[in-house]
Amino acid sequence: MYLGMACLAAISAASVGAILSSRNGGVTRLANPQDVHVADSVFVSDYFGFAYRVPDGWSQGLPGPEPSQSGYYVLGTWVPTRDFTGTILVVAQDIFFTPDTSDGVKNVVNRFRQVMSSVDGMTIDREPEPVKVGAYPGYRIDFSGVGLFRSMLAIEIRCHIVTFNLTSRDPELLASLARSLDDLASFENKAGPVPECLKDYVSENVLHRIEPDGVAARTASIPVRVIVATNGSVKHVHVIRASAAQRRDIEEAVRQWRFKPHLKQGRPAEVETGVIFGRGAASM
Repeated sequence: MYLGMACLAAISAASVGAILSSRNGGVTRLANPQDVHVADSVFVSDYFGFAYRVPDGWSQGLPGPEPSQSGYYVLGTWVPTRDFTGTILVVAQDIFFTPDTSDGVKNVVNRFRQVMSSVDGMTIDREPEPVKVGAYPGYRIDFSGVGLFRSMLAIEIRCHIVTFNLTSRDPELLASLARSLDDLASFENKAGPVPECLKDYVSENVLHRIEPDGVAARTASIPVRVIVATNGSVKHVHVIRASAAQRRDIEEAVRQWRFKPHLKQGRPAEVETGVIFGRGAASM
């Protein structure tokens, strides 16, 4: 699931700073994981709070699919404008909704290593090891096969595993592109401090809950992220994958929920948590 392809060039600190300065001039709404954009060749994720410069001579590839029911997002893909020497794939996996509840960046990379080592013709060139991706601690693994060399660098942000997947036919180019991630820029969201991620907050702290209309137990699983304000009210509802009618009904119901306010070091703090509706629904 985390296998991908990518090719990155270095971020210019000055140009990234200009992009981030310009974005701070407008009104910022609450972003969702899939809300990404490219401005002046800088790829920006307001939700995850990072930016990097798209390599010169590269263009956006085909758009990824809609987010999956497990909260898997394709954030961006790029390909060379001329010779096809590699690809870029940046993806994110929501830890709240992954089948393995013990997921963390180290576990993800180690499991990925086990899978790739069992594939015929695939060689592990660099065992998983801790690295820095910009300011973010993470893990890296290199592997190769069928004439392609690959690196995957994984970091954890807001209860998501974000992976930068690099692929090239030239190992020297691949190494250069991996080094470019040292300049991954991070920034604070204008909307305020990032909420604390708590997986089991709904089951343990909901005080008032209204079930949405039109979402029966037989309905396919619908993952929903919720941001709870400091006073226990619902600040934001993100229905990850559902029909338009289901999305409307869930948003209307969940906005009426009330929670026990979360205290962090004795002070009220916002919480980001998850809940599943429909088949396989469980309190989170």
